[in-house]
Amino acid sequence: MITETDVSVSWGVALDGPELYAAARLLDEGERRRAAALRDDQAQRRFVSAHAMLRILVGQRLDLDPHLLAFAPRGAYGKPELVHHAFRLHVNIASAGDRVVCGVTESGPIGVDVESHSVIADANRFGELDRILLTPAERRVLGELEDRVGALTRWWVRKEAVLKASGEGLTIEPTTLQMSAPDEAPQLLGWQGRPVPALWMSDLDVGDGYEAAVVVVT
Repeated sequence: MITETDVSVSWGVALDGPELYAAARLLDEGERRRAAALRDDQAQRRFVSAHAMLRILVGQRLDLDPHLLAFAPRGAYGKPELVHHAFRLHVNIASAGDRVVCGVTESGPIGVDVESHSVIADANRFGELDRILLTPAERRVLGELEDRVGALTRWWVRKEAVLKASGEGLTIEPTTLQMSAPDEAPQLLGWQGRPVPALWMSDLDVGDGYEAAVVVVT
């Protein structure tokens, strides 16, 4: 059984100024090129901050110099994978607004996600996001909640973390996943068309105005 000690998670605010410059020096040439290709300044800051944080977290886990680590983007979404084949380590990163989150574990494929309440509120300004995200049973629960934006955001990050851990991302409709209520412990209750996989899940506190979650396939 996975415990919190088996999963290392780190989060922070996207760096700027001298701290951002120092973080960029931890990245390899490929990562720096990918960061430079991003046109949005905030996206560049998030990319550099998240990848530097991941290097530090993995370096601490393996007792290695972060500079010596090699990662390669895998799959359609560029999920980072540790190239050092001697280490069976699963990693994932996520960012939103000015938050970045990294997760590392040896226990199985991992997914992390973070999102801001403001982005979800904007996406739901016409009241249609719940039909894209939630099952009918989840929509009934939503109708009984006062903080609908917070609830939608928490459902979003939980489902996205599951789909990132599975390696499928949003190629799978979120409405095929039935999750526990936002005010309950995170749990995948059902997955349309397939058996529910064994998962370890946890919500993450990354500060006001954001929701985050981590999922490990066991």
